[in-house]
Amino acid sequence: NEGMDPVPVCVILEDDAVLNDRFSERLSSLLEELPRDFHFCSLGYSRPKAAPMIEYSTRLSIPSCLWYLTGYVLSLEGARHLISSLPVSGPVDSWIGLKMCGNWDNQFGDIMGVGKGGTSHGKVARKDLAKIMKFRAFAAVVPLCAQKVGTSASSTMTRGGWRHRDTDITYSG
Repeated sequence: NEGMDPVPVCVILEDDAVLNDRFSERLSSLLEELPRDFHFCSLGYSRPKAAPMIEYSTRLSIPSCLWYLTGYVLSLEGARHLISSLPVSGPVDSWIGLKMCGNWDNQFGDIMGVGKGGTSHGKVARKDLAKIMKFRAFAAVVPLCAQKVGTSASSTMTRGGWRHRDTDITYSG
């Protein structure tokens, strides 16, 4: 990114997102580290436990699949990429998660153990990952936001209760 102009981005947050300490400062650092050709970067999320995060840098990982997008950054090119993929099928956060899964239907996904036939967890060079990712999606290693979860007894059947029932999911916040 050295010497490259920044790209237009938009930060999108759920209405119940809770920002973590030093959100602005941490977001600025994350934006500096993101490759200039990124499409999407999740700031708060959940993922299936079976969907690994591939190490990219100290602040960023490459998700194989994410759900429940509490907050994210979308670049102008990312918006164009998603628009070219319309129509949305199902909830938008699940649809975006499927776009991430599509990055791994190839030999690199097999090497990483997240492709259709792969089971090993090898290393792939970052420059090679950048070449094969159709939807250039990243995620903050340390989340910048989380979803507010209810604490009352009645919340087990409302908004906060689903987290306790989804035992095969890892939550970022």
